[in-house]
Formats: sequence, C-alpha cells, structure tokens
Amino acid sequence: MTEPDPAAAHGAKHGRDELQRVWTETDRLVGSGTCYTVFGLGLAYLPATVAGLIDSGLDAPIRDPYLAIMELLIIPLAIGLVVAFAAVHSYAPHPTRTLSLGALVLVGMSAGMTIGVHSVVLTVGRHPQLAALPGAALLFSWTWPSVVYALDIAAWDLCLGAALLLAAPVFAPGPRSGPVRRGLVVSGVLCLAGLLGVLLNNMNVRNIGIVGYAVVLPIVMLLMGRLFADTRPTTER
Repeated sequence: MTEPDPAAAHGAKHGRDELQRVWTETDRLVGSGTCYTVFGLGLAYLPATVAGLIDSGLDAPIRDPYLAIMELLIIPLAIGLVVAFAAVHSYAPHPTRTLSLGALVLVGMSAGMTIGVHSVVLTVGRHPQLAALPGAALLFSWTWPSVVYALDIAAWDLCLGAALLLAAPVFAPGPRSGPVRRGLVVSGVLCLAGLLGVLLNNMNVRNIGIVGYAVVLPIVMLLMGRLFADTRPTTER
C-alpha cells in the first residue's frame, strides 16, 4: 500500500485554501499601492525620529520642528495601515480570515487612537492658552506620564503589536510570503516589548517598540506590497 506524500497533501491543502480566497484587481492595486505608500511615509518618519532624538537626547521628549513633522506624517500613515490591513483581510485564505479580521479591527483601533492623539496635540496642544491650564502636562505632553503618551503607547505598542502577530499566519511559509510572515512576527514582538517601558517606568525601554513600528514595519510593508502586486486576481486563475 502506498503511503500518502505529506508534501503533496500540504500542497493540495494550500491549493484549496488559495481557491477559497477572493482577490480582485482592485485588491491588488489598492493593497500594493497602500503598502508602498506606508513604506514611503515610514522612510520619511524614521529620519525625523532619529533627528529628533539626536536633537533632544534620549532622556527628553522630541521637540519641534521634528515633533510636528512626525505628527503630520503619522496621521496619513495610520490611515494607510488601515487600508493595507483591509487588503490583508481580502488576501487571507479562508482558514485564517478570523485572524485577519481581528488584525484589521486592532489596526483600526490603533489608527483611531493615534489620529485622535496627534490631531489634539497638533491643535489644542499648541494653543497659547494651554500653558495656563493646571495639569496641562499630564494631559498633552510627551513627558511620561501623560494621557496622550499613554494612548499613543496603547495604539502603537499594544493594538498594533497584537495586530501584526495576528496577521502573520495569513502569509504561508514560502519564498515570497515567508519573509512577510517573519517580518510581521518580529515587528509585532518588538512593538509589544515596548510595553515594558510602562511597566518599568522607563521610556528608553519603550523605544524598543519604536524600532518595531518605525524601522522593521516599513520594510515589511514594502515586502507585502510586492507580494500583493505579484498576486493575480482569483478570477484570472
């Protein structure tokens, strides 16, 4: 009796999963284009962050003009991540769609929080009357602890970190999708590790999370964009 070939069985299962995916030309174009856009915004965000850290030092909050540049970049970047993860959900084979939907919801939560935070800081946070408000630093400053800082950490370290780990299984091991899968895991773990900064009351430790979403994630988005661009619509198969 001939024993079944595990590799062939895995290939057949992967083929069935692929057929359960509905991937349109719109998904391909929007998904790849948004991933490339997030990559480009990330390229602009990283040097602004590094320049701000050099200017202010690791023990002080980043100051203007670098802070304002980062805040202006992060709003469209967050919107782009939501659209990119909508494409991830469309790309997901049926067995992983619960994970991809969870990732999309968490990215939406992350974007909502960070857009609210940076919109407030860019407007109310720079209003001249704010200096006369008692306890304003506890609300609007980037010195820990503050409300806006806590919300931003919840957005980028907690929600985004969890979303990246949930999205990783969507991408099967392989020469094209494997690097995306591994990159999502690395980026997600680094983001979640940034939460140690809160537990230790040390924002230098929190910078681990910044490496996850400001350094590793843009590279992952570039790889994801290439993968989406190369994935033909299911109607063409």
